[in-house]
Amino acid sequence: MSDSDKSIYGRKVFFVNANVTFDTQVISRLRLMEFEVYGIDDYRKTKAILRKNPDSICFIIMESQLSIKGWHNFIKSFESENVFSPLDIGVITLPLAQEKLDNFKAGLQLDAGIFINDSDLESLLHKIVIQLDTLQAKGLRKYVRANCLNEKQADCLWVRDNRMFRLKVIDISSVGIAAKLSPGQANAVHINQIITDVTLSLKSEAIPVDIKITAIKTAGDFLLVVIMFETSTLPDSINRVRKYIADNLEENMRANFRSMDMDRVDYEKTEFHS
Repeated sequence: MSDSDKSIYGRKVFFVNANVTFDTQVISRLRLMEFEVYGIDDYRKTKAILRKNPDSICFIIMESQLSIKGWHNFIKSFESENVFSPLDIGVITLPLAQEKLDNFKAGLQLDAGIFINDSDLESLLHKIVIQLDTLQAKGLRKYVRANCLNEKQADCLWVRDNRMFRLKVIDISSVGIAAKLSPGQANAVHINQIITDVTLSLKSEAIPVDIKITAIKTAGDFLLVVIMFETSTLPDSINRVRKYIADNLEENMRANFRSMDMDRVDYEKTEFHS
């Protein structure tokens, strides 16, 4: 992806080895802020995932799994594969003595920075957001979107005059939906129609929303309905939509790499040089 593409489409952000507290207080909040964020629980999966997503930002949390030396060797090893040249790597570490920190950094290219986790996660979150903005993580894309075509249950449902209306969700963001309507149901909705008390059914979630139909377009053998959430939709509902989107993207990412080869290099013993 070129620099101009980054500025438009943004970039995926990965966190390797996050604990539950970090996931709840940092990663979850970044997702609410519309960053496309993924977690990697085992560092041995990292390279397989990033080879498919090389133009990403990856933060490595050095709190377990490897020693400081092991993490140094692991990060250094990325330089040996050209595919990773667009990748920006950063590190999040517990407080270290300056000498240890200097030894760790020596020879490493850490374009996403080094952050000290001194238990002030609010401050850490703020610093990470500044860095993500600098690295064009969001680009001009304000809202992350999830594809729902393969989702068994992804529908907009409402009842009027004792009649149930249903639109199949094609994709969704925190501001609106693209939905599918058969030509035979063309009279079910019309442009600028506002519909209240709609249930957005996403997997096991039943999310109450108010919607406005903003466009209806012919798309092959169906009608594409463009829907925006009305401002009367409660913030809790929008946050539930954001959570669904993040879970959907993460689930799809994991599904794509279930059969991946694990990294078998012993980074505690194997050193890499420029």
